[in-house]
Amino acid sequence: MNEFKTARNWLDNADAVIISAGNGLSITEGYNIFAHDEAFMTHFGTFYERYGIMNILQGAFYNYPTVAERDAFYKVLFDYMVDHYESTPVFRDLKQLVGDHEYFVVTSNGNMHFQLSGFDEERIFEVEGNFGNNQNPMPMIQKQQAKFNAFVQKYRSQNVVILELGIGANNQLIKALLMQLVAQSLSYRYITLNLPHEINIPAAIEQRSIGLAGSIDDHFKELLKND
Repeated sequence: MNEFKTARNWLDNADAVIISAGNGLSITEGYNIFAHDEAFMTHFGTFYERYGIMNILQGAFYNYPTVAERDAFYKVLFDYMVDHYESTPVFRDLKQLVGDHEYFVVTSNGNMHFQLSGFDEERIFEVEGNFGNNQNPMPMIQKQQAKFNAFVQKYRSQNVVILELGIGANNQLIKALLMQLVAQSLSYRYITLNLPHEINIPAAIEQRSIGLAGSIDDHFKELLKND
């Protein structure tokens, strides 16, 4: 049985799935908050020319001279990434992979694309908040974290698959904590989809892990074969 078949078998037979996602998932969709690219210049060129802002992330945390100028940036940001967002094939494939399983999402992405793609907002933990609550994210983050902790406690002794999508190899905020959870819970399994140089599976969980190196969207298609 190859790795894709094994991974699909793990997902199909899981009692629950934890989806963890980072910027790599957004890049797969076509949104890169770190890039100074054509899309950035098309939508945010004014802010580059006026303030020297090089990417979306820098713009989100920039110390604007006035509240009005900050609001102007966020208006463009919402128009680009939220208000006119339409769910992409990568999210539709992800929903198909999860199927009817119980799930929880843990993500550092603040673009709200999980909610906008039909994932239950009560089962999403945005560890750094989102674009909509960037001024005071802590109350929401704490509420979401409590729900996630309750989910983990409920399924602590059951068959859980952590499906990691586009999180950097050395990420401490999500990746390190979830790998530790896998190490502590012998019924947990771990599947990571990422670029080859970002695959990182510690020896402690190697026997219960699969690393699929390459593009997330292509790997989703492979996992969904014969559906």
